[in-house]
Amino acid sequence: MPLAMDRVVLVDGQVAAYCCLWLVAGEAQVQNLAVHPAFQRRGMGKFFLIQVLSQARAAGATRASLEVRDGNLAALYLYQSLGFCLEGRRPRYYQPEGKDALLLGRNL
Repeated sequence: MPLAMDRVVLVDGQVAAYCCLWLVAGEAQVQNLAVHPAFQRRGMGKFFLIQVLSQARAAGATRASLEVRDGNLAALYLYQSLGFCLEGRRPRYYQPEGKDALLLGRNL
């Protein structure tokens, strides 16, 4: 059974970022990572994801995986800067525009 590890960053009582992650059979599956537009491009997403993955590793995860929309260059840059590599593709996953989901993964 998956174990949810949902985390939130608050700044002055407001949600600045959140991450939803499942621990499944030793893998940390990042379901969602979002940073409020007012806090984007300041390194918050990268720092936050590093912390969440560290917590997942401490909880026993040895791998991390996620899906990202093909063409989401900011997210792809972030994930690649943290060592995530392309492992697969889900054609036409995001509807209605029919964009592919890119499957990324890395060891922890």
